Amino acid sequence: MARVTVKDVAREAGVSVATVSRVINQNGRFSADTERRVRQAIERLGYQPNQLARGLRQQRADLVGVVVPNISNEFFSRLIMTVQQRLFDAGLSIMIFNTNHSLDMERQCYASLAAQRVCGVISANALEDVRAAMRHDVPVVYIDRPAELAPHVSVVMSDNVAGGRLAARELVRSGCTRPLLVSATAHFPITEVRTKSFADTLAELGVFLPDDHVLTPPATDFAGGHAAAEEALARGLDFDGVFCETDRLAIGFMNELGEKGVRVPADVTVVGFDDVLLARFGRPPLTTVRQSPERIGELAAYTLLQMVRGELAEGRRELVPVELVRRESTMRGGVVADS
Repeated sequence: MARVTVKDVAREAGVSVATVSRVINQNGRFSADTERRVRQAIERLGYQPNQLARGLRQQRADLVGVVVPNISNEFFSRLIMTVQQRLFDAGLSIMIFNTNHSLDMERQCYASLAAQRVCGVISANALEDVRAAMRHDVPVVYIDRPAELAPHVSVVMSDNVAGGRLAARELVRSGCTRPLLVSATAHFPITEVRTKSFADTLAELGVFLPDDHVLTPPATDFAGGHAAAEEALARGLDFDGVFCETDRLAIGFMNELGEKGVRVPADVTVVGFDDVLLARFGRPPLTTVRQSPERIGELAAYTLLQMVRGELAEGRRELVPVELVRRESTMRGGVVADS
């Protein structure tokens, strides 16, 4: 059977060869209807572009690097799934790297992506400037990186100021007067924003957060939350409400409290951040600030595609709203939980 060529696709779609090339390479101008007809023709004919040849001609591959700090974290796995689907729909493949919060590993990832001549990079919780390791013409979209750390670049992030504010107000609403914060700032620069917003909002509400009531465990997972609770109890810290800056920290913290006979929410109310699946199945179910990795992934992929196509220069800021999901961990007094 003869190999299907770009001329065959053009004939099937009723467009020129040049138009088919623009659609495949995602450059130049073409309408949404034209792109639909070309992609339908490609599917009907089973056309397979010569990826290697295209990469050599363009001096770049139809490949996007996606760099995350912890692929086992549900937030990042959900984000990756969304990014992958959107980029696949646009004819691009992805290469996923996990840095494990290591700066050295992050640098190795960027060096590898540069050697692969990727056409773009999406980097979550980057510890340094991605562009310094890439060619100047490679578009980069940051996820959850404060604007002051990445001026004049494209950033998609949750509204962490609102998140810290919601957590503080919920703890105070639950009757908390002696708050404790389990921070993730050792690994996630963006959570410094959550921390400041949380502390500032408490102060506005007349509640003080002592410096010794801010704990930063070595990891932001269940074990980290367990260790933070152990430390708080061992030091005899007096607290009746806790904001953990990830759900996994919060769940680990609550489990350790339960093992030590401290009741949630009767003795201590707890708020997390993320709304991972396990949050609703905790003992008790966890009140948390919900952010949307799917929406963040959609916007990151869309922004990168626009940059790859030359339709957008660097500098876009996308702030994704967050919301409080009230469950039993802050239901002191038997208030009915939100769904």
